[in-house]
Amino acid sequence: MSNEEPFIARDATYHRAPEGLRERVRASLADSAPRNYRNWSLTPFIALAAAVAAVTWTVALVTLQPTETDRIQQEIVAAHVRSLMAPNHLADVVSTDQHTVKPWFAGKVDFAPPVADYAAAGYALTGGRLDYIEGRAAAAITYRHRQHVVNLFVWPAKGAPDLAPHTHSRQGYSLVGWTRGEMRYCVIADVAATELSELAELVRAG
Repeated sequence: MSNEEPFIARDATYHRAPEGLRERVRASLADSAPRNYRNWSLTPFIALAAAVAAVTWTVALVTLQPTETDRIQQEIVAAHVRSLMAPNHLADVVSTDQHTVKPWFAGKVDFAPPVADYAAAGYALTGGRLDYIEGRAAAAITYRHRQHVVNLFVWPAKGAPDLAPHTHSRQGYSLVGWTRGEMRYCVIADVAATELSELAELVRAG
């Protein structure tokens, strides 16, 4: 066997790599691998965080939006407070006689509000007025319970199911509301809810 170098090795042309090429290749490989790994590993967490944020925001919006009951209670409290702000705003018709107050509503509302005097039970009729609840004209029948003004609001609620009396407390006032015969009722005053429940039962029984 000949001692001469193989043909390829003998006739091959050699070129020296530019200075620094090897270092640049190594640096590029070292830099690109971790970056790709980091991008791949963080992507799912970023997507998850975005999804969680979206769900949290949606839940917050739903939670912060007032319910129908909240809106109605807010309107009733506002109407009650308005009636107390001026002496002549509490009643459009001032009378302790139910036969005077009840006919006054005729032609002003398209329903017959339950007007009665419960003075024997501690709730003396003092009059009535027109108000506005849930976008409808409402009858407001006023009572005096010791030194407290009580408003009984009555207005139509077409399609609403009957609901038994339920008590609430809002802005220092007690409210007792119920629905019957597609009509809503609510009594409100700055007294204990148990006392208002007595008036609610009297109205329901009448």
